[in-house]
Amino acid sequence: MNNFFTTFVLFVFASMLIWSGCDQKRKPGKGMDLLKYGIPYTVMAPKETKASKIGGGQMIDLKLSDGKTYDVLIFMKGAETKHVDRLKQFRKEEVSFYPNFKKIVEEYNEGFLYEIYSSTGETSYAFYAIKIVGDNEIDFMSGNNRDFTEVEVKDMIKTILY
Repeated sequence: MNNFFTTFVLFVFASMLIWSGCDQKRKPGKGMDLLKYGIPYTVMAPKETKASKIGGGQMIDLKLSDGKTYDVLIFMKGAETKHVDRLKQFRKEEVSFYPNFKKIVEEYNEGFLYEIYSSTGETSYAFYAIKIVGDNEIDFMSGNNRDFTEVEVKDMIKTILY
């Protein structure tokens, strides 16, 4: 009986340790849940961020903005492939054809940060991130309402690729 009790206590203690060490980044209530807009993903956007639909049709288009430094465009459609590395490579090639493209600055497993010339010829930054959730491809891009610094873009992409 004593061995059973000791084993049981050790089991409960070990279970609690394992449970408390689990990744809890997506706790309910943390971040901005986009499911109410039809996108099965949560971003860690600033509290004052507002969401607005920007399009219609088969693709879900959403804009997140806090009116200051946070401006993210989100597009969701059926995934053509589940290989994020292929999609990322395709998107890198796509942005490299932009007339104001300068260079890729930083790469992540599911995205990249790049440098562009602004409309005034100054250096600005943008990002592209891709998530595959179920059968959906969710593309995240920096908004185009203003020019962003490298720090601002890094802060935005971190809210997506946490």
